[in-house]
Amino acid sequence: MTGGAGAGDRAATERIDLEIPPRAGGTEIVVEVSSPPSGERERELLGRWTFGGVRPGRTVLSIDWLDPAEGMVALPSSTLRDCEINPEVVVRPEMEVLVSAGETFRFAVQVTDTAALERYYGQESHQDEYVVEHPFFHSFHRARLRTLGRVFRRFIRPGSRVLDVGSGYSIFFLITTDWDFDITCCDLDSAAMEKMRGLVPGWRWMVADAMDLPFADASFDAVYAGEIIEHVGDTASALAEWRRILRPGGTFILSTPNRDRLLSRANRRRMPVHPEHVREMNLPEVKAALREQGFDVLHVTGIYMELALNWYRPRGLRVDMLVSLFDKPRHELVYRTPMWMGRLVPSRAYDLVLVCRRS
Repeated sequence: MTGGAGAGDRAATERIDLEIPPRAGGTEIVVEVSSPPSGERERELLGRWTFGGVRPGRTVLSIDWLDPAEGMVALPSSTLRDCEINPEVVVRPEMEVLVSAGETFRFAVQVTDTAALERYYGQESHQDEYVVEHPFFHSFHRARLRTLGRVFRRFIRPGSRVLDVGSGYSIFFLITTDWDFDITCCDLDSAAMEKMRGLVPGWRWMVADAMDLPFADASFDAVYAGEIIEHVGDTASALAEWRRILRPGGTFILSTPNRDRLLSRANRRRMPVHPEHVREMNLPEVKAALREQGFDVLHVTGIYMELALNWYRPRGLRVDMLVSLFDKPRHELVYRTPMWMGRLVPSRAYDLVLVCRRS
């Protein structure tokens, strides 16, 4: 059996092309859908489907992430003989599909539909997925606060209506609550929104899909989309939606990991910052995507430059020796200068920040 994962007609449906060999025809095929292990979390089986009477040849296995019942997995020209589903397991951005018919084939699947991921983003523990106890990440977090604080004060006028889209706990809140802005924050994480509503009742905290915002056209003077564009399956649609709710001449600020950060270039391969990221872009790609959707890029800066590389290793194995060797809390000061140096060459920085105007 051979196969390959492909995009479906809608983001909530995954289609996997299969080639059923003659020897497997008429036998049972077992399909398991699970969330793969990550860190201390073990593999969690979402469901197991057993199909009989499968014909040899090409076929398409489809998975509808919005169907929590036996119809979630379908295999044409076959009979569903058994189905076991664990309703406690949540669909996550990264899922795994195992297809067994004599031998087992494994497919890594990225789920991008926000409706399918609503339960995942609604978990109170979702924000903890990004907490890593390493001085680099603590230093990077503080560098983001400093950089974005300067950008917000420079490019957003006092009194502006501001939307923090996909906000989580909101970078505005993490910097300070002393803003002369009318701030609205939205995220699918209902637990986070409820928590923040109690902490900062003067701001609006809304549960909303970043790809389908419940706001009228031109509702905001400024929009910030921080570390979210890399999570969406359709970059153009996301940017078009964020432009829609921004007034003409309004300010759009975007931050995202840089696919061409220095370490990736040194290894000559893609090195995603997080497995949940659907698509990380380099600076030219981000600029092109913004311009295609009617944004003029005004300002670009970067955060962190991976200078301490082990150049003696062969390509593909090079690492950031700064992160590898300086991993104790007392080492946080070591990272301060490299964090600042990201602004010197943004195209090779670890993270990108772009300020745009809606044309």
